[in-house]
Amino acid sequence: MTTLIKNGLVYDGSGTAPVKKDILIRGAYIAKCGTLSREHADVVIDAGSSMVTPGFVDITSHSDHHMSLFYEPYQEDFIRQGITTIIGGNCGVSLAPQIGGSLESVREWGSEKGINVNWHSVKEFLEILKRKKLGINFGTLIGHTSLRRAITQNRFRDLTESEIEMFKKIVGDGLKDGAFGLSVGLEHTHAARTPFSELRELVRVVAKHNSIYAVHVRDAREGLEESIDEILELAIETNANVEISHLQPLKKYRDTYKDAAAKIEKESSRHQIHFDVNPFDSVPLLIYELLPKWFSEESIETMHKKMRVASNRERLISYLKENAPRECIITHIPDASLKYLEGKSIKEFSTRNSMNYEEGLLRIMELTHLRATLAAKIVDIETLNSFLAHPNSIISTNSASFGKKEFKFTPSTETFPTFLRFADDSKLISLEKAVEKATSLPAQKYGIAKRGFVREGYFADIAIFSNFEPTYVFVNGELALENGMNMHTLSGAIIKRT
Repeated sequence: MTTLIKNGLVYDGSGTAPVKKDILIRGAYIAKCGTLSREHADVVIDAGSSMVTPGFVDITSHSDHHMSLFYEPYQEDFIRQGITTIIGGNCGVSLAPQIGGSLESVREWGSEKGINVNWHSVKEFLEILKRKKLGINFGTLIGHTSLRRAITQNRFRDLTESEIEMFKKIVGDGLKDGAFGLSVGLEHTHAARTPFSELRELVRVVAKHNSIYAVHVRDAREGLEESIDEILELAIETNANVEISHLQPLKKYRDTYKDAAAKIEKESSRHQIHFDVNPFDSVPLLIYELLPKWFSEESIETMHKKMRVASNRERLISYLKENAPRECIITHIPDASLKYLEGKSIKEFSTRNSMNYEEGLLRIMELTHLRATLAAKIVDIETLNSFLAHPNSIISTNSASFGKKEFKFTPSTETFPTFLRFADDSKLISLEKAVEKATSLPAQKYGIAKRGFVREGYFADIAIFSNFEPTYVFVNGELALENGMNMHTLSGAIIKRT
Protein backbone atom coordinates (compact mmCIF):
# COMPACT_ATOMS: atom_id res chain seq x y z
CA MET A 1 0.00 0.00 0.00
CA THR A 2 1.38 3.42 -0.96
CA THR A 3 0.11 6.89 -0.09
CA LEU A 4 1.30 10.19 -1.52
CA ILE A 5 0.80 13.38 0.50
CA LYS A 6 1.19 16.30 -1.91
CA ASN A 7 1.84 20.00 -1.45
CA GLY A 8 2.08 19.97 2.34
CA LEU A 9 3.91 22.61 4.37
CA VAL A 10 6.11 20.18 6.26
CA TYR A 11 7.31 20.93 9.78
CA ASP A 12 9.66 17.96 9.94
CA GLY A 13 10.30 17.96 13.71
CA SER A 14 13.84 19.35 13.50
CA GLY A 15 12.86 22.85 14.67
CA THR A 16 13.83 24.38 11.33
CA ALA A 17 11.52 26.45 9.12
CA PRO A 18 8.84 24.48 7.24
CA VAL A 19 9.31 23.46 3.61
CA LYS A 20 6.65 22.72 1.03
CA LYS A 21 7.19 19.12 -0.10
CA ASP A 22 5.57 15.80 -0.91
CA ILE A 23 5.76 12.62 1.20
CA LEU A 24 5.52 9.09 -0.14
CA ILE A 25 4.45 6.43 2.36
CA ARG A 26 5.14 2.82 1.52
CA GLY A 27 3.84 0.30 4.03
CA ALA A 28 4.71 1.47 7.54
CA TYR A 29 7.53 3.79 6.46
CA ILE A 30 8.24 7.13 4.84
CA ALA A 31 9.83 6.11 1.53
CA LYS A 32 10.56 9.52 -0.01
CA CYS A 33 10.34 13.24 0.78
CA GLY A 34 10.71 16.06 -1.73
CA THR A 35 9.20 17.02 -5.07
CA LEU A 36 7.46 13.83 -6.12
CA SER A 37 5.23 14.94 -9.01
CA ARG A 38 6.15 11.84 -11.02
CA GLU A 39 5.38 9.36 -8.26
CA HIS A 40 2.26 7.20 -8.42
CA ALA A 41 0.49 5.87 -5.34
CA ASP A 42 -2.58 3.87 -4.37
CA VAL A 43 -3.92 6.87 -2.43
CA VAL A 44 -3.17 10.54 -3.08
CA ILE A 45 -3.94 13.27 -0.53
CA ASP A 46 -3.55 16.87 -1.59
CA ALA A 47 -2.52 18.65 1.60
CA GLY A 48 -2.99 22.00 -0.19
CA SER A 49 -0.29 23.81 1.83
CA SER A 50 -1.75 22.48 5.08
CA MET A 51 0.53 22.03 8.06
CA VAL A 52 2.11 18.54 8.05
CA THR A 53 3.98 17.28 11.12
CA PRO A 54 5.30 14.09 12.66
CA GLY A 55 2.78 12.42 14.95
CA PHE A 56 2.95 13.87 18.46
CA VAL A 57 4.68 11.96 21.26
CA ASP A 58 2.92 12.14 24.64
CA ILE A 59 5.40 11.10 27.35
CA THR A 60 3.02 11.59 30.29
CA SER A 61 -0.09 9.62 29.41
CA HIS A 62 -2.48 7.88 31.81
CA SER A 63 -4.39 5.56 29.46
CA ASP A 64 -2.86 2.62 31.33
CA HIS A 65 -3.85 3.98 34.77
CA HIS A 66 -7.44 4.50 33.63
CA MET A 67 -7.38 1.06 31.93
CA SER A 68 -8.60 2.58 28.67
CA LEU A 69 -5.85 0.65 26.86
CA PHE A 70 -8.12 -2.34 27.45
CA TYR A 71 -11.62 -0.93 26.91
CA GLU A 72 -10.78 1.71 24.27
CA PRO A 73 -7.87 0.33 22.20
CA TYR A 74 -8.34 2.88 19.39
CA GLN A 75 -7.34 5.74 21.75
CA GLU A 76 -9.59 8.09 19.76
CA ASP A 77 -9.16 11.17 21.97
CA PHE A 78 -5.43 11.11 21.35
CA ILE A 79 -5.61 10.31 17.64
CA ARG A 80 -8.01 13.25 17.20
CA GLN A 81 -5.36 15.65 18.46
CA GLY A 82 -2.51 14.22 16.40
CA ILE A 83 -0.89 12.00 19.03
CA THR A 84 0.52 8.77 17.61
CA THR A 85 2.80 7.61 20.46
CA ILE A 86 2.21 7.51 24.22
CA ILE A 87 4.31 6.51 27.22
CA GLY A 88 2.56 4.97 30.22
CA GLY A 89 3.75 3.90 33.64
CA ASN A 90 3.92 7.49 34.86
CA CYS A 91 3.60 9.01 38.35
CA GLY A 92 5.10 5.94 40.02
CA VAL A 93 2.34 3.59 38.87
CA SER A 94 2.67 1.00 36.10
CA LEU A 95 0.83 -2.15 35.07
CA ALA A 96 4.12 -4.07 34.91
CA PRO A 97 6.17 -5.59 36.42
CA GLN A 98 3.61 -7.34 38.60
CA ILE A 99 4.83 -9.02 41.79
CA GLY A 100 1.56 -10.01 43.43
CA GLY A 101 -0.78 -10.02 40.44
CA SER A 102 -2.82 -7.11 41.81
CA LEU A 103 -3.61 -3.79 40.12
CA GLU A 104 -4.33 -2.15 43.47
CA SER A 105 -2.06 0.83 42.75
CA VAL A 106 -4.22 1.98 39.80
CA ARG A 107 -7.50 2.03 41.72
CA GLU A 108 -7.12 5.74 42.42
CA TRP A 109 -7.48 6.32 38.66
CA GLY A 110 -9.52 3.49 37.17
CA SER A 111 -11.30 0.21 37.77
CA GLU A 112 -9.49 -3.05 37.09
CA LYS A 113 -12.74 -5.03 37.00
CA GLY A 114 -12.79 -7.48 34.11
CA ILE A 115 -9.01 -7.26 33.56
CA ASN A 116 -7.28 -10.62 33.68
CA VAL A 117 -3.80 -9.94 35.07
CA ASN A 118 -2.06 -12.81 33.33
CA TRP A 119 1.41 -11.25 33.19
CA HIS A 120 4.31 -10.62 35.56
CA SER A 121 7.21 -9.10 33.65
CA VAL A 122 7.34 -6.04 31.40
CA LYS A 123 8.09 -8.40 28.51
CA GLU A 124 4.93 -10.45 29.15
CA PHE A 125 2.78 -7.31 29.55
CA LEU A 126 4.00 -5.81 26.28
CA GLU A 127 3.47 -9.11 24.47
CA ILE A 128 -0.15 -9.20 25.66
CA LEU A 129 -0.76 -5.66 24.39
CA LYS A 130 0.94 -6.55 21.12
CA ARG A 131 -1.47 -9.45 20.59
CA LYS A 132 -4.43 -7.35 21.70
CA LYS A 133 -3.43 -4.50 19.30
CA LEU A 134 -3.79 -0.77 19.81
CA GLY A 135 -4.56 2.20 17.59
CA ILE A 136 -1.52 4.06 18.89
CA ASN A 137 2.13 3.30 19.66
CA PHE A 138 2.66 2.44 23.32
CA GLY A 139 5.63 2.06 25.63
CA THR A 140 5.92 2.06 29.41
CA LEU A 141 7.99 3.19 32.34
CA ILE A 142 8.36 1.09 35.49
CA GLY A 143 6.32 2.45 38.40
CA HIS A 144 8.25 2.79 41.65
CA THR A 145 5.11 3.05 43.82
CA SER A 146 3.51 -0.06 42.31
CA LEU A 147 6.57 -2.16 43.10
CA ARG A 148 7.20 -0.63 46.50
CA ARG A 149 3.64 -1.26 47.67
CA ALA A 150 3.94 -4.89 46.60
CA ILE A 151 7.30 -5.32 48.36
CA THR A 152 6.11 -3.76 51.64
CA GLN A 153 2.58 -5.18 51.37
CA ASN A 154 1.24 -1.61 51.49
CA ARG A 155 3.05 -0.70 54.70
CA PHE A 156 4.72 2.69 55.16
CA ARG A 157 8.30 1.89 56.08
CA ASP A 158 11.87 1.98 54.83
CA LEU A 159 13.10 -0.93 52.76
CA THR A 160 15.70 -3.36 54.04
CA GLU A 161 19.00 -3.79 52.22
CA SER A 162 17.87 -7.11 50.75
CA GLU A 163 14.59 -5.54 49.58
CA ILE A 164 16.46 -2.71 47.86
CA GLU A 165 18.70 -5.25 46.10
CA MET A 166 15.59 -7.16 44.96
CA PHE A 167 14.02 -3.86 43.85
CA LYS A 168 17.12 -2.98 41.81
CA LYS A 169 17.06 -6.38 40.10
CA ILE A 170 13.37 -6.07 39.19
CA VAL A 171 13.97 -2.60 37.75
CA GLY A 172 17.04 -3.78 35.83
CA ASP A 173 15.15 -6.75 34.39
CA GLY A 174 12.26 -4.48 33.36
CA LEU A 175 14.64 -2.10 31.60
CA LYS A 176 16.20 -5.04 29.75
CA ASP A 177 12.67 -6.06 28.71
CA GLY A 178 12.23 -2.67 27.00
CA ALA A 179 10.79 -0.33 29.64
CA PHE A 180 11.81 3.29 29.05
CA GLY A 181 12.86 3.99 32.61
CA LEU A 182 11.61 4.40 36.17
CA SER A 183 8.85 6.76 37.29
CA VAL A 184 8.49 7.99 40.87
CA GLY A 185 5.44 9.78 42.27
CA LEU A 186 6.92 11.52 45.30
CA GLU A 187 3.87 13.77 45.63
CA HIS A 188 1.55 10.82 46.23
CA THR A 189 0.86 9.21 49.59
CA HIS A 190 2.58 5.84 49.09
CA ALA A 191 5.87 7.37 47.90
CA ALA A 192 5.99 10.65 49.81
CA ARG A 193 8.36 9.36 52.50
CA THR A 194 10.72 7.49 50.17
CA PRO A 195 14.24 8.31 51.39
CA PHE A 196 16.81 9.90 49.09
CA SER A 197 19.15 6.94 49.64
CA GLU A 198 16.59 4.53 48.15
CA LEU A 199 16.03 6.75 45.14
CA ARG A 200 19.78 7.04 44.58
CA GLU A 201 20.22 3.27 44.50
CA LEU A 202 17.40 2.79 42.01
CA VAL A 203 18.32 5.73 39.79
CA ARG A 204 21.87 4.42 39.50
CA VAL A 205 20.38 1.34 37.86
CA VAL A 206 18.36 3.57 35.53
CA ALA A 207 21.45 5.59 34.59
CA LYS A 208 23.46 2.42 33.96
CA HIS A 209 20.84 1.41 31.37
CA ASN A 210 20.76 4.91 29.80
CA SER A 211 17.07 5.12 30.67
CA ILE A 212 14.69 7.79 31.96
CA TYR A 213 14.10 8.90 35.54
CA ALA A 214 10.62 10.50 35.48
CA VAL A 215 9.81 12.10 38.81
CA HIS A 216 7.13 14.15 40.54
CA VAL A 217 8.40 16.95 42.72
CA ARG A 218 7.99 15.87 46.33
CA ASP A 219 6.17 19.09 47.23
CA ALA A 220 4.66 21.34 44.53
CA ARG A 221 3.86 24.08 47.04
CA GLU A 222 5.82 25.39 50.06
CA GLY A 223 8.55 22.81 49.60
CA LEU A 224 9.04 23.26 45.84
CA GLU A 225 12.54 24.76 46.10
CA GLU A 226 13.81 21.87 48.23
CA SER A 227 12.05 19.37 45.96
CA ILE A 228 13.74 20.73 42.83
CA ASP A 229 17.11 20.79 44.62
CA GLU A 230 16.63 17.11 45.55
CA ILE A 231 15.92 16.17 41.92
CA LEU A 232 18.90 18.13 40.61
CA GLU A 233 21.21 16.67 43.27
CA LEU A 234 20.20 13.16 42.20
CA ALA A 235 20.74 14.05 38.54
CA ILE A 236 24.23 15.32 39.33
CA GLU A 237 25.14 12.30 41.48
CA THR A 238 23.90 9.66 39.02
CA ASN A 239 24.10 11.47 35.66
CA ALA A 240 20.59 10.17 34.95
CA ASN A 241 18.36 11.40 32.13
CA VAL A 242 15.69 13.23 34.17
CA GLU A 243 12.11 14.17 33.28
CA ILE A 244 10.20 16.22 35.88
CA SER A 245 6.54 15.32 35.49
CA HIS A 246 3.86 17.98 34.86
CA LEU A 247 5.52 21.02 36.41
CA GLN A 248 2.47 23.31 36.14
CA PRO A 249 3.30 26.65 37.87
CA LEU A 250 0.86 27.39 40.70
CA LYS A 251 -0.36 30.96 41.27
CA LYS A 252 0.54 31.10 44.93
CA TYR A 253 4.14 30.07 44.29
CA ARG A 254 4.82 31.64 40.90
CA ASP A 255 8.17 33.17 41.88
CA THR A 256 9.44 29.86 43.24
CA TYR A 257 8.40 28.16 39.99
CA LYS A 258 10.27 30.77 37.96
CA ASP A 259 13.38 30.16 40.07
CA ALA A 260 12.95 26.40 39.56
CA ALA A 261 12.80 26.79 35.77
CA ALA A 262 15.97 28.91 35.84
CA LYS A 263 17.78 26.25 37.92
CA ILE A 264 16.70 23.51 35.51
CA GLU A 265 17.91 25.50 32.51
CA LYS A 266 21.28 26.20 34.16
CA GLU A 267 21.85 22.59 35.18
CA SER A 268 20.76 21.26 31.77
CA SER A 269 23.98 22.60 30.26
CA ARG A 270 25.70 19.66 32.00
CA HIS A 271 22.93 17.10 32.50
CA GLN A 272 19.83 15.88 30.64
CA ILE A 273 16.97 17.53 32.54
CA HIS A 274 13.56 18.44 31.15
CA PHE A 275 10.07 19.01 32.51
CA ASP A 276 6.68 18.51 30.91
CA VAL A 277 3.72 20.86 30.93
CA ASN A 278 0.38 21.41 29.19
CA PRO A 279 -1.29 24.66 28.07
CA PHE A 280 -4.19 24.75 30.57
CA ASP A 281 -4.81 26.73 33.74
CA SER A 282 -6.08 23.76 35.77
CA VAL A 283 -4.14 20.88 37.25
CA PRO A 284 -5.45 17.36 37.89
CA LEU A 285 -5.35 16.32 41.53
CA LEU A 286 -6.12 13.02 43.19
CA ILE A 287 -8.72 14.15 45.68
CA TYR A 288 -6.79 12.99 48.74
CA GLU A 289 -3.98 15.39 47.79
CA LEU A 290 -6.15 18.20 49.16
CA LEU A 291 -5.84 16.74 52.67
CA PRO A 292 -3.17 17.98 55.12
CA LYS A 293 0.06 16.01 55.48
CA TRP A 294 -0.63 15.15 59.11
CA PHE A 295 -3.71 13.29 57.92
CA SER A 296 -2.75 11.92 54.52
CA GLU A 297 0.48 10.02 55.13
CA GLU A 298 -1.39 6.73 55.52
CA SER A 299 -3.25 4.33 53.25
CA ILE A 300 -6.41 5.54 51.52
CA GLU A 301 -8.47 3.00 53.45
CA THR A 302 -7.15 4.29 56.78
CA MET A 303 -7.72 7.91 55.80
CA HIS A 304 -11.29 7.11 54.76
CA LYS A 305 -12.02 5.58 58.18
CA LYS A 306 -10.41 8.47 60.07
CA MET A 307 -12.51 11.03 58.21
CA ARG A 308 -15.57 9.81 60.10
CA VAL A 309 -14.09 10.68 63.50
CA ALA A 310 -15.73 13.91 64.66
CA SER A 311 -12.56 15.56 66.00
CA ASN A 312 -10.69 14.81 62.76
CA ARG A 313 -13.60 16.12 60.74
CA GLU A 314 -13.55 19.47 62.53
CA ARG A 315 -9.81 19.86 61.92
CA LEU A 316 -10.19 18.90 58.26
CA ILE A 317 -12.99 21.43 57.75
CA SER A 318 -10.79 24.12 59.26
CA TYR A 319 -7.79 23.13 57.09
CA LEU A 320 -9.82 22.95 53.86
CA LYS A 321 -11.36 26.36 54.57
CA GLU A 322 -7.86 27.86 54.51
CA ASN A 323 -6.17 25.72 51.88
CA ALA A 324 -8.56 24.02 49.43
CA PRO A 325 -8.75 25.63 45.95
CA ARG A 326 -12.12 27.27 45.30
CA GLU A 327 -12.48 26.32 41.63
CA CYS A 328 -12.50 22.54 41.35
CA ILE A 329 -14.30 20.27 38.90
CA ILE A 330 -14.73 16.52 39.36
CA THR A 331 -13.17 15.06 36.22
CA HIS A 332 -13.05 11.32 36.91
CA ILE A 333 -14.45 8.75 39.35
CA PRO A 334 -13.60 5.05 38.89
CA ASP A 335 -16.86 3.92 40.55
CA ALA A 336 -19.43 3.51 37.75
CA SER A 337 -22.32 4.31 40.10
CA LEU A 338 -20.93 7.81 40.70
CA LYS A 339 -20.25 8.82 37.09
CA TYR A 340 -23.11 11.31 37.26
CA LEU A 341 -20.85 13.52 39.39
CA GLU A 342 -18.21 13.90 36.68
CA GLY A 343 -18.13 17.41 35.24
CA LYS A 344 -19.75 18.89 38.36
CA SER A 345 -17.92 21.52 40.40
CA ILE A 346 -17.44 21.12 44.14
CA LYS A 347 -19.29 24.42 44.57
CA GLU A 348 -22.25 23.15 42.54
CA PHE A 349 -22.39 19.87 44.47
CA SER A 350 -22.18 21.67 47.81
CA THR A 351 -24.94 24.15 46.96
CA ARG A 352 -27.30 21.45 45.70
CA ASN A 353 -26.81 19.50 48.93
CA SER A 354 -27.17 22.53 51.23
CA MET A 355 -23.58 22.30 52.45
CA ASN A 356 -20.79 24.80 52.67
CA TYR A 357 -17.84 24.29 50.32
CA GLU A 358 -15.66 22.34 52.78
CA GLU A 359 -18.49 20.04 53.84
CA GLY A 360 -19.29 19.33 50.19
CA LEU A 361 -15.67 18.51 49.46
CA LEU A 362 -15.48 16.11 52.40
CA ARG A 363 -18.73 14.50 51.31
CA ILE A 364 -17.29 13.85 47.83
CA MET A 365 -14.23 12.32 49.49
CA GLU A 366 -16.46 10.03 51.52
CA LEU A 367 -18.69 9.03 48.60
CA THR A 368 -15.75 8.18 46.36
CA HIS A 369 -13.68 6.55 49.12
CA LEU A 370 -10.98 9.12 48.24
CA ARG A 371 -10.75 7.74 44.70
CA ALA A 372 -11.56 10.63 42.41
CA THR A 373 -9.67 13.09 40.24
CA LEU A 374 -10.31 16.83 40.34
CA ALA A 375 -9.24 19.69 38.09
CA ALA A 376 -8.21 22.68 40.19
CA LYS A 377 -7.92 26.09 38.55
CA ILE A 378 -4.74 27.20 40.32
CA VAL A 379 -2.16 27.71 37.53
CA ASP A 380 -0.51 31.09 36.92
CA ILE A 381 -1.07 31.84 33.22
CA GLU A 382 1.82 34.26 32.69
CA THR A 383 4.34 31.83 34.18
CA LEU A 384 2.71 28.93 32.35
CA ASN A 385 3.21 30.72 29.03
CA SER A 386 6.90 31.13 29.76
CA PHE A 387 7.09 27.43 30.69
CA LEU A 388 5.46 26.41 27.41
CA ALA A 389 8.19 28.29 25.52
CA HIS A 390 11.02 27.24 27.89
CA PRO A 391 13.93 25.46 26.16
CA ASN A 392 13.69 22.52 28.60
CA SER A 393 9.94 21.94 28.48
CA ILE A 394 8.14 19.11 26.68
CA ILE A 395 4.40 19.14 25.97
CA SER A 396 2.28 16.34 27.40
CA THR A 397 -1.38 15.69 28.20
CA ASN A 398 -1.03 14.28 31.72
CA SER A 399 -4.31 12.59 30.86
CA ALA A 400 -5.89 9.53 29.25
CA SER A 401 -7.89 8.81 26.14
CA PHE A 402 -11.36 7.91 27.38
CA GLY A 403 -13.32 7.10 24.22
CA LYS A 404 -17.07 7.39 24.77
CA LYS A 405 -16.82 8.76 28.31
CA GLU A 406 -19.49 11.45 28.81
CA PHE A 407 -17.29 14.05 30.50
CA LYS A 408 -13.70 14.62 29.40
CA PHE A 409 -11.19 17.06 30.86
CA THR A 410 -9.74 19.17 28.02
CA PRO A 411 -6.13 17.85 28.20
CA SER A 412 -7.37 14.46 26.98
CA THR A 413 -8.83 16.02 23.82
CA GLU A 414 -7.18 19.38 23.10
CA THR A 415 -3.62 19.58 24.53
CA PHE A 416 -1.61 19.68 21.30
CA PRO A 417 -3.96 21.75 19.10
CA THR A 418 -4.20 24.27 21.96
CA PHE A 419 -0.41 24.40 22.22
CA LEU A 420 -0.03 25.02 18.47
CA ARG A 421 -2.56 27.87 18.68
CA PHE A 422 -0.68 29.28 21.64
CA ALA A 423 2.55 29.29 19.62
CA ASP A 424 0.84 30.94 16.65
CA ASP A 425 -0.92 33.60 18.74
CA SER A 426 1.68 34.43 21.40
CA LYS A 427 4.83 34.47 19.23
CA LEU A 428 6.75 33.37 22.35
CA ILE A 429 7.87 30.34 20.38
CA SER A 430 7.88 29.65 16.64
CA LEU A 431 5.60 26.98 15.20
CA GLU A 432 8.60 24.94 14.08
CA LYS A 433 10.03 24.95 17.60
CA ALA A 434 6.59 24.13 19.01
CA VAL A 435 6.37 21.08 16.74
CA GLU A 436 9.87 20.03 17.83
CA LYS A 437 8.78 20.11 21.51
CA ALA A 438 5.89 17.77 20.71
CA THR A 439 7.74 15.35 18.42
CA SER A 440 11.50 14.89 18.06
CA LEU A 441 12.48 16.29 21.48
CA PRO A 442 10.49 13.69 23.48
CA ALA A 443 11.31 10.94 20.98
CA GLN A 444 15.05 11.56 21.19
CA LYS A 445 15.06 12.04 24.96
CA TYR A 446 13.22 8.77 25.53
CA GLY A 447 15.12 6.84 22.86
CA ILE A 448 12.10 6.11 20.67
CA ALA A 449 13.59 4.81 17.45
CA LYS A 450 12.69 6.22 14.01
CA ARG A 451 9.86 8.43 15.26
CA GLY A 452 9.51 12.14 15.89
CA PHE A 453 10.72 13.32 12.47
CA VAL A 454 9.34 13.37 8.94
CA ARG A 455 12.33 11.69 7.32
CA GLU A 456 12.96 8.95 4.80
CA GLY A 457 13.25 5.59 6.52
CA TYR A 458 11.27 6.71 9.57
CA PHE A 459 7.92 5.24 10.56
CA ALA A 460 5.03 7.00 8.87
CA ASP A 461 3.49 8.61 11.96
CA ILE A 462 2.18 11.80 10.36
CA ALA A 463 -0.52 14.40 11.06
CA ILE A 464 -2.06 16.90 8.62
CA PHE A 465 -3.74 19.98 10.12
CA SER A 466 -6.39 22.48 9.10
CA ASN A 467 -6.56 25.50 11.42
CA PHE A 468 -4.50 23.53 13.93
CA GLU A 469 -6.99 20.66 14.10
CA PRO A 470 -5.89 17.30 12.63
CA THR A 471 -7.76 16.23 9.50
CA TYR A 472 -5.58 13.22 8.68
CA VAL A 473 -3.45 11.11 11.01
CA PHE A 474 -1.28 8.16 10.00
CA VAL A 475 -0.01 5.58 12.48
CA ASN A 476 2.69 3.36 11.00
CA GLY A 477 1.48 4.22 7.51
CA GLU A 478 -2.20 3.44 8.09
CA LEU A 479 -4.92 6.09 8.17
CA ALA A 480 -6.19 6.43 11.72
CA LEU A 481 -8.03 9.71 11.02
CA GLU A 482 -9.49 10.65 7.63
CA ASN A 483 -11.25 13.98 7.06
CA GLY A 484 -11.57 14.29 10.83
CA MET A 485 -13.26 10.88 11.19
CA ASN A 486 -11.67 8.13 13.27
CA MET A 487 -11.02 5.06 11.11
CA HIS A 488 -10.83 2.61 14.03
CA THR A 489 -7.58 1.09 12.84
CA LEU A 490 -5.31 -0.85 15.17
CA SER A 491 -1.97 -0.12 13.54
CA GLY A 492 -0.13 0.97 16.67
CA ALA A 493 3.15 -0.68 17.66
CA ILE A 494 4.51 -1.72 21.04
CA ILE A 495 7.68 0.31 21.41
CA LYS A 496 10.77 -0.26 23.54
CA ARG A 497 13.70 1.96 24.45
CA THR A 498 16.71 1.68 22.16
